Amino acid sequence: MTSYDTIILGSSPNALTAAAYLARGGKRVLVLEPSEHIGGAVTTVQFADGFAGDIGLTSGRLDSNVIKDLQLHEHGLEVIERDTLTSLLANGRSFTLPADRDAATEVIRGFAPNDAARYKSFMQLVDLASNFLQTVYAMTPPSHHPPSEADVQKLTALVSQLRGYGRREMTEVMRLLVMSVRDLLDEWFESAALKGLLGTAGVRGLSQGPFAGSTAFNLLHHLAIGDGYFRATARGGIGAISQALSKAAISSGAEVRTKVSSLHVNVSDGVATGVQVGGESIEATVIISDYDARHTFSNLVSPPELEPEFNRALRNIRYNGAVARINLALRELPKFTGLAAAALGGTLNIAPSISYLEQAFDGGKYGDISNHPFLEVTVPSVSDATLAPAGKHVMSIWLQYAPYRNNIDPQRVCDLAVDRVSEFVPNLRSLMQHSQVIMPRDYEAQFHLSEGHLYGGEINLAQAFYLRPLPGFAQYHTPISHLYLCGAATHPGGGVHGLAGRNAARELGVRDMVPA
Repeated sequence: MTSYDTIILGSSPNALTAAAYLARGGKRVLVLEPSEHIGGAVTTVQFADGFAGDIGLTSGRLDSNVIKDLQLHEHGLEVIERDTLTSLLANGRSFTLPADRDAATEVIRGFAPNDAARYKSFMQLVDLASNFLQTVYAMTPPSHHPPSEADVQKLTALVSQLRGYGRREMTEVMRLLVMSVRDLLDEWFESAALKGLLGTAGVRGLSQGPFAGSTAFNLLHHLAIGDGYFRATARGGIGAISQALSKAAISSGAEVRTKVSSLHVNVSDGVATGVQVGGESIEATVIISDYDARHTFSNLVSPPELEPEFNRALRNIRYNGAVARINLALRELPKFTGLAAAALGGTLNIAPSISYLEQAFDGGKYGDISNHPFLEVTVPSVSDATLAPAGKHVMSIWLQYAPYRNNIDPQRVCDLAVDRVSEFVPNLRSLMQHSQVIMPRDYEAQFHLSEGHLYGGEINLAQAFYLRPLPGFAQYHTPISHLYLCGAATHPGGGVHGLAGRNAARELGVRDMVPA
């Protein structure tokens, strides 16, 4: 019978990050991915002849320490920055904010002089708050009651960081964590269009509208993981990040298998002892699940292995996937009315106001899709010619809100998205050669993401830090001895940062995070 030190189920960037660190630390590691693609839903696949599109997340930035420690540039990682953010407005109007804050201020001055005077101060405040979260995200949440000496040191360092901001700034940072993104932006800005654009990151991936409490926390989460307003991808698509991590893990001695048959964790007397892969049983000292807690304990582990109280807590985790993804194969570069071609290298948003975002959510709240959804649009082939044949292009659309709970027709979703974008690209339908639509139920069926949630469960304070995935289990362990979690469902939450995998590897004994 084959045996390993560690078996990792799933191959998201978190799983591959953990695999690379553990293998580099001398562990014999096996990664098992049921699908044919490394990365799970963080992958880029051909969806039409010569056209490749991202399947799940459309952007992401690995933590800088992960990139440096695992020497990912040597394994083919090439980051592409999306350093502009555009708001598409009615009647052919738009504005584009560059990442440079002085330049962005001048853009805003053209339509909202009072807001221009506040923009840099606003960004400095959210920088402080997101920097605080970055410190929190790099650590494993405390677990002990009373806390251990090491946990006390962690918490003391966090308090010291907050106090270092100064009394006023510390208070403001703490307020931000519980605010709605609507209230936050209303305090700072007047322009409805600017507030709509800046509010989008507060609802990204959520089944909530901008009026809901702690949506400002979701904004800060995306900023903290480097995926806020000005985002990034990789040459070859978001899946190239997973590919680089896989190469790093393999180069350190890990083994990676794809297209494996059904997975089941073998448990004996409350201890995980290995994995059943179809007819093959593979032993391991440690099993790590990259999947969320619900899928892990409902499908990979037999429910009788768990206490009833734990099973009840599992059922209360909020997922509520609300994102549909559409990829379009276009015969030529789309021309957006009144928009400079350079803006197509960034992110384009259809979210003209906070009220518009809330109304888009209203449709999903009642199990349907609003006729005016929130859309994020990118044309990744503008910056990466590998994604489409010469002269042709890929358009990628992120649509909210497409509720998991109703079986909505994917063609209707595609038509709605294309109709909305056609208001800015009048000939869009004539450019289309092929389309691909991925709904929340597809994510659940194909990638085992509970309720199709791309971030491993809702990002809010009720499911963050020592409460993620569940109170008492935020340290990557589970009620089953030798079974751990490392995916987006664990601290610090979803995104393509790799921090959950890095933290989990550290908890499993890989303390030296610096390459030999």
